[in-house]
Amino acid sequence: MNISQIYPKPHPQTAGRVIDGEAVLILADSSEIQVLNPVGSRIFELADGQRSIADISQIIAQEYDVAPANARADVLEFLQQLVDKNVMVFVESSP
Repeated sequence: MNISQIYPKPHPQTAGRVIDGEAVLILADSSEIQVLNPVGSRIFELADGQRSIADISQIIAQEYDVAPANARADVLEFLQQLVDKNVMVFVESSP
C-alpha cells in the first residue's frame, strides 16, 4: 500500500464532531457511538479525504514529537481499524 496515494475519509454512514479535543462518532450502520482519545480525534479530524495517510502521519509526527516511522505505522494501523469498523474509507486517488 502506497500511503502517499491513499486518502482516508469518513464513511458515508458516519457522523462525527470533535468536541473539546475528543471526536464523538455516530455509526449509523451499527447504531453505535464511539469516542476517540485526543490523538485518535486529531487523526479523524485530519482524515478529510484531502490529505493522504503520509500527510496525516507527517502532521502527527510533528505535533506529537514522535519519530516519523512510528507515526506512519501507528496512523496506518489506527486508520485500518476505523476502516474495518466502517468508520472510515480509503480512496486511492488524489482529491
